Amino acid sequence: MRFDPAVWKSLPGGEAFDYYMSTVFDRARRFREACDAEGIPFNVCGGMAVMAWVASVNPEYIRNTKDVDVIMRPADLERARVALAKHEFIFADPSGIPMFLDGADGSPKFAVHVILVGERRPIEPVGVPDFSEGTEDPEYPWPRLALLPLITSKLIAGRPHDIAHLCDMARVGLFDRSWRDRLPEPLRERFDRAMDDYDRYYRDSAH
Repeated sequence: MRFDPAVWKSLPGGEAFDYYMSTVFDRARRFREACDAEGIPFNVCGGMAVMAWVASVNPEYIRNTKDVDVIMRPADLERARVALAKHEFIFADPSGIPMFLDGADGSPKFAVHVILVGERRPIEPVGVPDFSEGTEDPEYPWPRLALLPLITSKLIAGRPHDIAHLCDMARVGLFDRSWRDRLPEPLRERFDRAMDDYDRYYRDSAH
């Protein structure tokens, strides 16, 4: 089910939100089916992976997300350019950001956005981790990043919502400060700051 602005505008507020989220989940499901059909490995990352991990412990702390982010290996992206087109996922690269549009007329805002293993911006101390080990469950029918590489990828990104995602996962007990030494050394200071934010704003919060 692709997002249709006309349908969205025709619905009252709560139903419109439910419709929007259902199209996000369906996009992830269809992308998984297309990749499975072509033998292309990937893992969902970003907010959808965080959502699934948090829900596996306590759904009260789920934070909604607006898009689908995935991690792929560069060599698989090259294959996927051609292979996924026959499943109506069209590769695009606006401003150097790889993505698969959901249909030939799809919008970049409603695309599957791709993060490449090993990708490293000049300002970052480490590259995007590999995803050799992933996980999934029946409630979220697509493979998602294992917990440690997900934490690592969120620390690399380091935006305010990435830190909020880390705090959400810490709140439900998915990790704590003892995980510090499992991380690449250049990210440990960022991890400390994220956990300080967790202690300051979330540890004793009722919200």
